[in-house]
Amino acid sequence: MKSPSTASSVFFSKFGLRHVFIALTMLLAFGSVTVSAGCKKKKNKVTPVCDGTNATYNSTVKSIVNANCVSCHSSYSSYSGLSGIISNGQFNQHVQVDQDMPKDGDLSADELNKIQCWVDAGYPEN
Repeated sequence: MKSPSTASSVFFSKFGLRHVFIALTMLLAFGSVTVSAGCKKKKNKVTPVCDGTNATYNSTVKSIVNANCVSCHSSYSSYSGLSGIISNGQFNQHVQVDQDMPKDGDLSADELNKIQCWVDAGYPEN
């Protein structure tokens, strides 16, 4: 087996330092494009506060979820479909705290406040 210094000498003599530099530059450039394309800049987070709405899933939240979530998460089209992420805390974490859902847009402060009323009431269905 060749020593590391011998292996690197063979590599550089075969490909040349210039080619290695160009390859690394392209890798870094395309890597940063890929990363930035995958990350959507979100608006400033708001602190959701219940606006007094008597929110239930059927009266308030269902229309928000259908308009913003179901296109990617088809199982969320029903209360029972949301039950898993409600019970494990992921709904509240992603929608209210991190505000990193929905991926394709931001919920308005009004929508977040109505959802907060639903959260505060214990996620009632009706």
